[in-house]
Amino acid sequence: METSHPELRSLSLRDPDGSLFNIESHLIRQVHAQSKSSWEKIKKSPTLQKFVNAGSFVRSWEMNDVDIERLFQEFPHVFSNSTGDFYLGHEKIPFVSYPYEWAPEMLQTAGVLTLDLAEQLANENLGLKDATPFNVLFSGCNPIFVDLLSVEARDPRNSLWVAYSQFSKTFLNPLLAYQHLGIPLKNTFLLSREGLTASAVFEFAPLLKKLHPALFSKITLPALLENWSDKKLGYCPEMQKLMDPEKAQFTLKFLLRSAKKSISNLSFDHHHHRTQFKHYMGNESPYSKESFAAKEILVKKWLSEFSQLNVLDVGCNNGHFSRLAAALGRSVVAIDSETELISKTWESCRKTHPSILPLIIDLANPSPASGWNNEEHESFLSRAEGKFDCVLMLAVIHHLLTTESILLPHIIKLAHRLSSEYVILEWVETSDPMFQHLAKGRDYKHLTTQFFESQCSPYFQIATKETLPCKTRTLYCLKRKPV
Repeated sequence: METSHPELRSLSLRDPDGSLFNIESHLIRQVHAQSKSSWEKIKKSPTLQKFVNAGSFVRSWEMNDVDIERLFQEFPHVFSNSTGDFYLGHEKIPFVSYPYEWAPEMLQTAGVLTLDLAEQLANENLGLKDATPFNVLFSGCNPIFVDLLSVEARDPRNSLWVAYSQFSKTFLNPLLAYQHLGIPLKNTFLLSREGLTASAVFEFAPLLKKLHPALFSKITLPALLENWSDKKLGYCPEMQKLMDPEKAQFTLKFLLRSAKKSISNLSFDHHHHRTQFKHYMGNESPYSKESFAAKEILVKKWLSEFSQLNVLDVGCNNGHFSRLAAALGRSVVAIDSETELISKTWESCRKTHPSILPLIIDLANPSPASGWNNEEHESFLSRAEGKFDCVLMLAVIHHLLTTESILLPHIIKLAHRLSSEYVILEWVETSDPMFQHLAKGRDYKHLTTQFFESQCSPYFQIATKETLPCKTRTLYCLKRKPV
């Protein structure tokens, strides 16, 4: 549904059954009249209620007449009371993320949730007409299926799952391509929202990989049959073979369980994406035990004093300081550019600190706006701007200055943009051994502490600062100034 209202646009551009809008921090779904019968089944579904109660399916409710009338009055060009449409409110997920920002294990978990939901809905003659990871969001480490209108009634005599091909292209094939060919998920989903066909993976794979048992049955054979199947068989709903409902459900569940087994059995060692910083918090840490202990004490103290609700941990590494924030009751988005580090953070946090959402984000080249008209999926910076009362930038700035060649004023401006109140950051002197290593002989003598503080001055005031025992690193807590 299009709108001429300058402050209101649909967040769902592909669903013929309705539109989703973000209005005053509330999510409101306009559902077209022809989907009324589907909603009646959905709201009575024991399966969906079970998933809602478990926190795995978005919570939804019918809006009252007063709120609906207000919509008509405030947005007359978008909403109308003469169309027969009806309106639902939706639970809002704290921070929206997309598959190109997830660790492979997160995409795998979202796939398992999708299959579990489809299998259990089959008991009620309901199903999923879509099976894309863009139907799933993460609240911390918890995956939540959010596309209510993907649920539809299914013919109990039909053994086919119409979304199976989409599931393969957007879940299974991208994970196989990552594991065996080293293709990052961001390369897949930023280039094609619809994922990878078997033929595309087949073309990327060298000959020996094509014959590898893990790829042969899932990629090579389907790729060889794909063109022939499209030409000779096609897809024609009228030609679907209908059968006894009991046999149809058995066949459908067998397909779903086979897909679940295929995706659940995948494991990722990330050997294509090794990082030079994976031991940054371990034996190869640039900190002495004394300096690291002092840093840990200070960060924990300042988080307790200066953060309230939401923390962004930039360059989170293995999530050590994210876990400190989460232990204080903060909701944390932890970002790092390294897939292996985010995968490790995900695996550890989902068991011990599930309020942490780890994402693969390169702050020097963050996720852009994407999708139709670049309006379906907001950029990372648009989603993050002003959402965090405290931003951690520990052992990050010297990497941006050296490895990425970002000028200090731009880094300070970005920190100001991301935080609504405080930034806790680590300033590393040019004499520091790690800075020297990253500088590779280039001259950074102008980057003095005085220069750093002068660049901060228009945007922040120094709430407190303390130099670590190593003497080459100083922690700052900066309070944001309105600009």
